[in-house]
Amino acid sequence: MKHPMASLKEAKDYFSELSTALNTLLDESHRKALDDLLIAIDQFFNIAASINMQALDDHFINDTEATEIGEHGFILLLKLIDLMNKLDLPHKRKEIEQVSLIFARWTIRYNGRIKHLEPIVNACAQLANILQDKEALKTLFNLMTEIADSCSAEIKQDLEASDGMRPWRLLHLNRSIVATRTHDPVIMKAAFDELLMYLPDEADGFFAEGMKEMEALNYPAHVRTLMEFYHSQKPTVSLH
Repeated sequence: MKHPMASLKEAKDYFSELSTALNTLLDESHRKALDDLLIAIDQFFNIAASINMQALDDHFINDTEATEIGEHGFILLLKLIDLMNKLDLPHKRKEIEQVSLIFARWTIRYNGRIKHLEPIVNACAQLANILQDKEALKTLFNLMTEIADSCSAEIKQDLEASDGMRPWRLLHLNRSIVATRTHDPVIMKAAFDELLMYLPDEADGFFAEGMKEMEALNYPAHVRTLMEFYHSQKPTVSLH
């Protein structure tokens, strides 16, 4: 995967070229569907940019407005992702999922709530798979923390606990994996405590698997010690 987009402008530029990039792959109906979505998403970028400009003069939208505008952007992204799936273009789907991180950061900036987590979790997993540098992993961990904190109440209630592929579960498991790869005990403890808090039924399995990884990948002693503590002592953290 090439270097991920980092700003609204980069994402806007990406979408401005998408129709041309896919031109030979589209029949008439798919081209119209794509063009309609790109027009709508360009309008979203204009709204987001306008709000950012107003914020420079201390004119801020409220959290409800941020949630609604952010949700509109995510719905457009999900429609684009669905179209890429129909066209069997997984590489383009992944690029669009990376844009969801830009939308997430914009929503978080204005204290909005994130209601569509799946593309964000996929994008974080893509980055986790390519990052090796410890500082870059810490930056990703911090972003995943902000995302988890900004999820809607419905997502945090974890109402579909029987679904092993639910984004809320994957976010916390992947966040704990990223934390482990930083080798930073403070970051690891923060991730593990929240794993216990939000996914208590998943924690034992994660720490057991983590112990296997400690040996297989020869993690530093202080990392193994902390993982062993959580695996053997099974500390508990309560939401209340």
